[in-house]
Amino acid sequence: MRNGWLVLGVALLTALIGILAALSVTPIYESNILIQINRNAPLSREMQTDVPAATEVEILRSRSIITRVVKALQLDLSVEPKYFPVVGAFLARSDRGLPEFLELRGYAWGTDRVNVSVFNVPGRLLRQPFALAVGRAGSFTLTHETLGIKLAGRVGQPARLRTRHGNIELLVSAIDARPGAQFVVTRNPTFQVVEQLRKSLSVTENGKESNVIGVSLKGSKPELISRILNQVGDEYVSQHVAQKSNETGRALAFYDQQLAESRQRMQKLDERLGQVLRAHGVSDLNEESTTLSQQSIALQAKLAEAEQQKLELSSRFLEQHPTVIVASRHIQDVRDDLNRLEARRRSLGAAQQEIARLTRDRKANSEVHMGLLNTQQKLAALMSSDNRDVRVVDRAETPLQPGTLKLTVMIVLACLGGLAAGVIASVVKNAIVARNSRVTLLYMRDIPDRQEVTVSG
Repeated sequence: MRNGWLVLGVALLTALIGILAALSVTPIYESNILIQINRNAPLSREMQTDVPAATEVEILRSRSIITRVVKALQLDLSVEPKYFPVVGAFLARSDRGLPEFLELRGYAWGTDRVNVSVFNVPGRLLRQPFALAVGRAGSFTLTHETLGIKLAGRVGQPARLRTRHGNIELLVSAIDARPGAQFVVTRNPTFQVVEQLRKSLSVTENGKESNVIGVSLKGSKPELISRILNQVGDEYVSQHVAQKSNETGRALAFYDQQLAESRQRMQKLDERLGQVLRAHGVSDLNEESTTLSQQSIALQAKLAEAEQQKLELSSRFLEQHPTVIVASRHIQDVRDDLNRLEARRRSLGAAQQEIARLTRDRKANSEVHMGLLNTQQKLAALMSSDNRDVRVVDRAETPLQPGTLKLTVMIVLACLGGLAAGVIASVVKNAIVARNSRVTLLYMRDIPDRQEVTVSG
């Protein structure tokens, strides 16, 4: 209690330092999305391959996707307001700002915003911070004092400047700030931003073999991290759909070619079958073969009858008799007809074998053709449908509460810490005072003894 002012002073000083530190702390927000992988697509089951979720995790972190996200959101272009030290960022986050007469020129306050659509600089000027000062009536000035660069322009009008390092292009599409406010504009290398974002993304499979992937991201700008996550999900789905469409398109082109070749083979088989039938002057070889068999049997019976008649005539007449000669000629005519019929039958037999082979080939080709046609129709339906193997189940929402301690909690902790520091300072002071008192008392007790020793000497 005797050190009340000391306790109060140390407590106030420590609490003030803690409050200023709490005001300068940037809150960190976190957002996430959920992506589901469907293993069985109904129209592409023959084409479906089981891809492990670990592979999809690496694809989500791949440069091909992250680079498109960075370019789509212009993450390699940084436009940061120049805030007043300590409290400026806090006032901007709270969107409170200050009255115009209290605001200092050269700093951004409250809701000051600048939208830069294009900012191209040569490679040597990457990562170089440029100061953009807002003027009146939509004017602005971009400067870099060290390099001696100064570029003036107006909102909505492209501004260009040729320097010894290269050309600078700038397009400011909108300004919502009071004159005198300054912003720091920086163009960063795309590959550097891509690597930083890849390291910041947390991509994991939720559960073992769940086919559900969670992607989370932490940052100080809640709206930006939600946009980044949603863009990552959209780019991943778009790439997957594009890859699947390309694969389906290539497969569809392959099956179209196979169908065309199958049609050509069937056409050649039909043409050859028609040539064989036309060559024999019939349309049905089976019916013609049956007819020839019947005719052959009839001719053989007629030949047997003619030979029997000749045998009877030979028993009564000589071979030179006209009746016997006529019978012999009749037998020879029947034999000639029978030989021609047998030759016709042999020719039809060879044709039947070729037709059987052509029929088998045509049947086999027809079955292959139908299989190709069914697969081609499935692929065509898959191309025209919106059947996706991956989808974003939960999109990222803008987080409202930071993951760090609230400002009120940090202020209370700063006050308690200040009070504890004041008490500790008081205890230390009392200890020092008590020690000094004991040393003085001992010193006073030793003084008479020292005087007596001196006199006796």
